[in-house]
Amino acid sequence: MSFVTRLRWVWQQLLPSPCLWCMLPVQDHQHLLCTNCQQALPQLPYQLCHYNLLWLPAVRAGLPDTHFDRLLSLGWYQLPYQHWIRRWKFHSDMFAAELLQQLFQELLLHYQQQGQPLPDAIVYVPMTAKKERQRGFNQAKILAESAAQLLQIPLLEVLKRDKDAPSQVGLNRQQRQQNLAGAFRLTLTEPLPDHLALIDDVVTTGSTANQLALLLKQQGVNQLSLWTLAITPDADHSSA
Repeated sequence: MSFVTRLRWVWQQLLPSPCLWCMLPVQDHQHLLCTNCQQALPQLPYQLCHYNLLWLPAVRAGLPDTHFDRLLSLGWYQLPYQHWIRRWKFHSDMFAAELLQQLFQELLLHYQQQGQPLPDAIVYVPMTAKKERQRGFNQAKILAESAAQLLQIPLLEVLKRDKDAPSQVGLNRQQRQQNLAGAFRLTLTEPLPDHLALIDDVVTTGSTANQLALLLKQQGVNQLSLWTLAITPDADHSSA
């Protein structure tokens, strides 16, 4: 046991950490949720759809015309995921960030252990430099770095966003597509691999992912997987 791990264990015995959902003490100092809340997390039927959520009618109904081929996500954009995503994005809550990264990594490990196809490389949805400075981080980039390290897959810094569009909240699919027109570009120094995973925090109408999928497939990508924290497939719902 490392010194830091030992110190966290001692601290947990003296001052138990609260669960990030029910606020009762956690039983294990390495986790941010108590056992009951961990077991009660909403689950999607990954086994039934072979870890491709586009096979689920409820998902496909809200994402009818996708240019990405596979979709993997923790769950619906609802409580408790919704709470933690908003805490991370808009309040820089690093405990929520750590928890979401832990849950995301667990899902990717399950995906890998089930023998599902791993991508050749990972990319992520970019922000403009101005917006990233204002927020202080790009949550999609952090998730992508975490996934690349976990799976030992290259992370490619090839997607750029040059313009800030108005907020996507409350827009329908067509409005979102118009909002994103010309927002992204590719910076390439070598050919792209056959299979990429694109990482974002939330997919709503799929407009952002579709724009990027078209851009990537025009440059030779054959298969694109979309990995996210949550799904809000109904175009009438607002995004995170």
